[in-house]
Amino acid sequence: MHEIKSTVEKQIAFSEVTRAEGRECIQSEFLSYLSDESKLSVESCDYIFFPKNEAEVAAVVCEMSRLGIPLTVSGARTGLVGGGVPSKGALMSLERLDRVQALYFNTCAKEWRVQAQCGVSLANIKIMVANKRFSDLESSSDQKLLSALREFRLEPMEYIYPPDPTEMSASLGGTVATNASGARTYRYGPTRDWVRAIRAVLPNGEVLEIPRGKYFASTSGKFTIIDTKGQSRQLHVPDYPMPRTKNTAGFYAAPHMDLIDLFIGSEGMLGIITFIEVALCPHEHKCSLMLFADSDEQAIALVESLRSQSGLQLDMLEFFSQKAIDLLRERQTQETAALGMPPLPEQNVAAVFIELPFDPLAEDMNFARLAEAVERVGLSLDHSWAGYEPRELTRFKVFRHALPETVNHLVAERKRQYPALHKLGTDLAVPDDKLQPMWAVYRQELDRAGLQWLAFGHVGNNHLHINIIPQDPEEMSRGLEIYSSLAAQAVAFGGTVSAEHGIGKLKANFLKEMFSERDIARMKAVKHTLDPQGLLNPGNVFSS
Repeated sequence: MHEIKSTVEKQIAFSEVTRAEGRECIQSEFLSYLSDESKLSVESCDYIFFPKNEAEVAAVVCEMSRLGIPLTVSGARTGLVGGGVPSKGALMSLERLDRVQALYFNTCAKEWRVQAQCGVSLANIKIMVANKRFSDLESSSDQKLLSALREFRLEPMEYIYPPDPTEMSASLGGTVATNASGARTYRYGPTRDWVRAIRAVLPNGEVLEIPRGKYFASTSGKFTIIDTKGQSRQLHVPDYPMPRTKNTAGFYAAPHMDLIDLFIGSEGMLGIITFIEVALCPHEHKCSLMLFADSDEQAIALVESLRSQSGLQLDMLEFFSQKAIDLLRERQTQETAALGMPPLPEQNVAAVFIELPFDPLAEDMNFARLAEAVERVGLSLDHSWAGYEPRELTRFKVFRHALPETVNHLVAERKRQYPALHKLGTDLAVPDDKLQPMWAVYRQELDRAGLQWLAFGHVGNNHLHINIIPQDPEEMSRGLEIYSSLAAQAVAFGGTVSAEHGIGKLKANFLKEMFSERDIARMKAVKHTLDPQGLLNPGNVFSS
């Protein structure tokens, strides 16, 4: 184990940081900063800061610490659990830290890497990498940087940054703080797997630079951090087991773990991530298919057949329940061009959506293996949609995203009569061998309750979004009770209460479903070691 030394960047006067002050001013001119995509919102806060670099972030942190003012950190405000919504005190928006700072080829790992500030959006990274045009770098006077850029452009290979959360306007820093994932997680894993280095401003204003593979916990599960005054603090890694699923609930913990993994997915509770280095991977041409099944259960069986098929490489493996297809069919009937796809089958069907590498010139294109997996459950590739041209792939993407949009529209209509209503969407995941039992629990509990519901999502990771759509406050109350029951069952199966959205403020009560009081106390001890005043992102993750 190495000792980790923090540093202090050049001092910038706190007075230089752009800000908005006063509750009335903020409420009238900066209202959008007081909520996120979860629709959680607050009336106002005392300050909003807009730092433009890491030194200004540190200046704000130091001043808030000196004054004892709680500080909530906000990125692109695309979160679904209220993590970036201030509960009190001050808010710091990182939207102005939005520059790509470097591109280079790592010869040891044999991979291209991008270095960027935390506020760069995933959408912009996608465009820059795809077009091989980095406007932030092209005017640089650094000849080494310009040489790397020219080399990247001359590469015949195309590249991508694999993590693909649904909301591509999310900031890179936000996705690292929450270990975000998406449909391609089935093949490529979550954000954690692609982060090679970070810099984080600690609650005392000092900065940790953490490259992957350098700092590991001791055999007794400790990290030692030494600040610029020579004082040392020991972080004790919690010893609870992690679920055997994708997971964003609680702090990551493992024997001899890498320090970078403690910060990734910690939801900003331990420090403010300001700089990230991520790896790229080669882009392959894709083929998308929508495979229709005669029932939800047959679709689940198809998923397991596809997962077990030897030699079949899938990027995505997604699920649409019969009720989900019914809702989309209804929308398509009302708005013929709404989905941009052929008419959905008239009979009751569920669907499995897959994406796989596709090379029309290759001798083996995976389709024989795919056909075998489909036929094994009594289906045929003839009963499917397929596309591989760019415009067709875009249509499939629009179709996939149309379902949550349609649900949200339906909820918005009902909120006109009952403003307190909102969608109840689960974020649960279970191990592979519990997919079918968990699906049986979903159906039994929800059908028995008589609520409107549907399911879709990342079934390849056993991670389904169950959307309960209440019609009135009484159904809302019953839906919340069922949500708690489903979360408890997922945990009993060895799963998680949050597979990709994090805990934030809205799911803080669910953490105790998954972790014991002792486990949560150990998480809080890690937090207290770095943030003894408890000022950073108050109200997130822990309910008290």
